[in-house]
Amino acid sequence: MSFCFSNRRTIKSLIAISAFTLSLGAQANIGLYNTGVDDSDTLLAIGAVDTHYTVSGAATYATSNAEGYPGYWLAPGTASGWITPLLGSGNTASGAAPGGTYTYQTTFDLTGIDYSTTMIMGNVTADNGISDILINGISTGFVYGSANGGTYNTFASFMINSGFQAGLNTLKFSVINGSGPTGLRIEFTGANFTPAVPEPETYALLMAGLGLLGAVARRRKYNLS
Repeated sequence: MSFCFSNRRTIKSLIAISAFTLSLGAQANIGLYNTGVDDSDTLLAIGAVDTHYTVSGAATYATSNAEGYPGYWLAPGTASGWITPLLGSGNTASGAAPGGTYTYQTTFDLTGIDYSTTMIMGNVTADNGISDILINGISTGFVYGSANGGTYNTFASFMINSGFQAGLNTLKFSVINGSGPTGLRIEFTGANFTPAVPEPETYALLMAGLGLLGAVARRRKYNLS
C-alpha cells in the first residue's frame, strides 16, 4: 500500500484557504449599524438606549414618529428607527427642545480592510436638518434641510468614498434644530470593503509554511510507500 501526498495540490488548497479567509474578513461586521437597532439589527423599544451612537457626548434613545413629531417624522420601518437626545415631553410635538446643533457619533473598525477603496452609502433624515456629515473629522460637504426648513418626512441619500483610515473610524452627523423636538434616523444601504493586501512578511510566512508542508509531504510519501 502506498500513500502519496501531492505538493501541488497542497499549494492549491492553501491558496484557496487563504483567499477564503480574506473573503471572510471582507464580509466581517465592522460595527456600523442603522439607528435605533440592537446588535442583532432588531428595532429597539421606545426609550431604550442605542449603544451604537452618542449625541454631543451623551446617550441616544430610540424613539418613533409618534413619540417625536406625530404626522411629520418619517414613519420607522423594520430596518431603522429614530434616535434622540431627549426623553419625556421633549420628544412630543408640543415639547420644546433647545435649539442648536446636536452631534451624533458612531465608530466602526476597518482593521484588515483596504480603507483607500472603502465606500459607504446610506439614507438619512433629521429634525430639523443636517449641516454636515464628517468622517474622521473631515467634512463631506453634505447638507440637507436647515433649522428653518425641516426635512424629517423623507430620506436623503449620501455616499462616503474618502477620508477613511486604518483601524477605528469615527462618523459624525451634525443635526441642526430650530426649536421643538429633534432626532436622527440613518439607514445604511450599501458598502464596499476590500481585504487589505498582505504585507511582504505575510507572504514570507506563507511561503515558509508551504515549504515545510512540502517537506513533510515528501517524508510521509517515502515513509509510507
